Amino acid sequence: MAAVTDYHMHLERGPWTLEWLERFVDTARARGLREIGFSEHPHRFRECRAIYPAPLPWVDAQNTERLDSYLRLIEQARAAGLPVKLALEWDYLPGFEAALERALGAHPWDYTIGSVHWLPPAARGGEWWGFDDPARISDWERVDVLEVYRRYFRLIGQAARTGLFDIIGHADVIKVMGYRPKADIADLYEAAASEFAAAGVCVEINTAGWRKPVGEIYPAPPFLRACRLAGVPVLINSDAHVPEDVGRDFDRAAAVAREAGYRETAAFAQRVRTMAPL
Repeated sequence: MAAVTDYHMHLERGPWTLEWLERFVDTARARGLREIGFSEHPHRFRECRAIYPAPLPWVDAQNTERLDSYLRLIEQARAAGLPVKLALEWDYLPGFEAALERALGAHPWDYTIGSVHWLPPAARGGEWWGFDDPARISDWERVDVLEVYRRYFRLIGQAARTGLFDIIGHADVIKVMGYRPKADIADLYEAAASEFAAAGVCVEINTAGWRKPVGEIYPAPPFLRACRLAGVPVLINSDAHVPEDVGRDFDRAAAVAREAGYRETAAFAQRVRTMAPL
């Protein structure tokens, strides 16, 4: 095993029980991981509703849980001696930074992941677009793909600049549905990597891309190389939504990281980053 942590996983497909959480821990141990971190989606929690525009039907339909249920479960796991970290995978939506900062500051997270899953309206009166929603894949047939990529990459740069996040999640998830611009986007990679370096954030090497329609790791190898040249630290995460995916394809991801020139991986505790050999 080339990495000893996995900090991106979600419990959302099961109950708030120690038994369900322990299945993730069991897989992690079987794959040689030392510790794992849960980074639930905040749209599930009523306490985090203010970080999204209203109305937003997709979020409103799922915004039914209390954050305390999640926090208590992680506390229970720690009390049982399980090696788990506490986090959320925060959605970055421009214009909602103040609400995000308030929500983020309310609890002692071990690290914060910032991701972009929504693009703001392209014109007045338009709607927010959840570009990774399988139910809206047909939207991709009606857009300028290169312009969508440009908008997305501007947003992940903005997310890094907020200073609210320790890790940028699946940094080129805009490709998830398999739609790619015909033009070379090396300039987008380089600009984003420069923003990440200036902000002092890590980028996760997220193996879930290999399990998605695009069939490619996040970030793409050329993007990862741009991050390495800019001096951006990395860590490997699975983005597991089921126990079986914890630590999945980590050796393969480590090989990609080494090919890009990386020799270290990041770990976190109470939002303090340390580095260890990859």
